Amino acid sequence: MSDAALGLVSYGQTRVLVDDFAPSYRFYRDVLGLPLKHETPGDVPESDDGPYACFSLDGRDLALFTRAYQDAAIGAEHRPRDGVDGVVVVLRVADVDKAVEVVRERGAQIVAEPVDQPAWGMRVAHLRAPEGTLIEFCQYDD
Repeated sequence: MSDAALGLVSYGQTRVLVDDFAPSYRFYRDVLGLPLKHETPGDVPESDDGPYACFSLDGRDLALFTRAYQDAAIGAEHRPRDGVDGVVVVLRVADVDKAVEVVRERGAQIVAEPVDQPAWGMRVAHLRAPEGTLIEFCQYDD
């Protein structure tokens, strides 16, 4: 239930801020294989160098922004604190072991091999994006 007074309509997106756009863009697009929704808002030229890309999976968006692009919108003084480990991007997969095998072949840095988490009711593995964002693959117990 959303707060009627606030007027929340829906979840917008998760935004990952990066300094070096191209390696991060290729990671989310090529290593993780996330479907690209669009590369840039209307007034920004498209480029693998950013400053923006939006991926969409199951109706939820993960946006990739350069920090400079975010700063231009709100000012550098309001930039979110460095919170690489303040956010974990969790992706549900059909088979954690297979997903790890695929991304490892694509060059991903695996930081925790697949392991059962009985208390969570799932099997998980963890990897890092190029600028350190922690990615979790999860497979729910059936």
